[in-house]
Order: sequence, then structure tokens, then C-alpha cells
Amino acid sequence: MKLAITVWNGRIAPLFDVAHHVLVVETEGFGTPVIQLTTIEMHAELPWQKVETLTTMGIQAVICGAISCEYEEAVLQAGMELDAFVAGDVDDILAAWQSGTMRQQGYSMPGCPCPLHRRMRRGMGVRHGYGRHRLDR
Repeated sequence: MKLAITVWNGRIAPLFDVAHHVLVVETEGFGTPVIQLTTIEMHAELPWQKVETLTTMGIQAVICGAISCEYEEAVLQAGMELDAFVAGDVDDILAAWQSGTMRQQGYSMPGCPCPLHRRMRRGMGVRHGYGRHRLDR
């Protein structure tokens, strides 16, 4: 599995739309060791360009901070899973993601109206202010 985490100064980038660095994580899946870590730069101007870069790399899931509806829709339409409105140190988030405890450890962005960050999948969920999403409980 290939996971992309938006990065800014060692933390989750606060806004996907303007994030210029992405940590690409390759694993066999949850609970398995990291096979490879690579940081890439993305300077795309349009949502489809940024998402096309991720798609070309074989990214299957994205973890990010806030994300606009336009970028959210582009990620979901590309068939990627999206964990949005996440905050914290990248190393901590990656460890929590690998152990399957990311939502239980409270890595939601400050001010997020929901107690847990949003996990979105293409075509699932309801409309709540920031776009289509589903709350995993």
C-alpha cells in the first residue's frame, strides 16, 4: 500500500491545497513495517494536477490537515481514501496509522467540529459543511 502524508516542518501540513511536500510511505498494509519512505515536492497549481501526481505514483490513501471541497472531490474521484483534518507530528501520525489507532488517539485538528477527524471514501458519506465525508466511529 502507498500512503501520502502532507508535511510541513515535521508535522501534518495544515492545508492540503497548498502543501508542497508529501511523505510517501510504502507498506504491506496496517500493522506491517515500512518498506520505504520518500519525500517528494509538489508544486501543482490545480487540484487535478496535484491528484494526478499522486495517482501516477500509485498512492492509495492520503492523510492531510484541512482540505477544500475542490481538492477533496479530486482526491475522492481518483479513488483514493482520504483521512482529513488530522494534526500532529508526522512520526506520531505514521505510528498511529500503522497500529490502526489514529482515530482513537485524537489527532484531530484544533477547532474541528467533530471529535474525530474525518475519513472519506469515494461515494460514501453525507454532506456536512466541508464536503462529502463519513465519520468513522
